[in-house]
Amino acid sequence: MADNALTKLSLNGQIGASIAAAALVGGLFYYFYYADAKQEREDKTVRLEALQKEIRALEVTANKLQEFQREVQLLEAKLETLKRILPPAKETPDLMRKVQALAAQSNLQIKTFTPLAVVNKDFYQEWPINVAVQGTYHNLALFFDRISRLSRLVNVGNLKIGVVPKQTISATINATCIATTFVYVDTPPPAAAAAPARGRR
Repeated sequence: MADNALTKLSLNGQIGASIAAAALVGGLFYYFYYADAKQEREDKTVRLEALQKEIRALEVTANKLQEFQREVQLLEAKLETLKRILPPAKETPDLMRKVQALAAQSNLQIKTFTPLAVVNKDFYQEWPINVAVQGTYHNLALFFDRISRLSRLVNVGNLKIGVVPKQTISATINATCIATTFVYVDTPPPAAAAAPARGRR
């Protein structure tokens, strides 16, 4: 019946009917399949771009993490070196005894060996020792050389040398100095509390 009705139409009518049918099929296809497929593709594209952006950000973070790990390893190595040079506080008495022993080994007569007040710094403490000895220039130089060879850092400052009034072969000079060792502290010492401000009268 439909075929007979279609054949009865003119050529233009048949073409129009075919176009209408094709449009109907295309519309149904778009409505039931293509629109959803297009939306799904757009959603996947957006998701893909977001994932790619996240991957790039993670790659940058990974590169920074490796750099950070290298910096941490370098700082840890420096810290170990620092700890070898700066003894912990519990080793300081032994170090002081070593300094005394080095003075005696250098044929110096120890007149004074007095620890002074500890000075707090950012991550270490200064432990100064007031040292006074009597001997010769050669023995004093030998003493300083032996101190410089210690694995622990000991700084000698405020050196003052005077001539012994009654000299002997083993005693021609008196020398005083401040021998300072530096102690590493894991936790910086607390800063002194600020004095309360005085109110105006």
